[in-house]
Amino acid sequence: MPGQAFSPALPVQCSRRLRDTSLYPLGSKFLLSAKLTDRMQGPPFLYAYHGDADVVLTPAQAKAFLAEFKRGRI
Repeated sequence: MPGQAFSPALPVQCSRRLRDTSLYPLGSKFLLSAKLTDRMQGPPFLYAYHGDADVVLTPAQAKAFLAEFKRGRI
């Protein structure tokens, strides 16, 4: 999402569960603990461990999270 720490264009490697539309409708927003990596000197991407819990954010929660993030920047 625009306004977060990383570019929305950056690829994310995460659990396949998050792509399952029978569990989560298209457009769902997730809170991930992700690490920026460039495995084997390739292009950078975000990696989120597949065993972490799925945290789904409502639109209001996502907006509040981004607002809090912006206030916390130096």
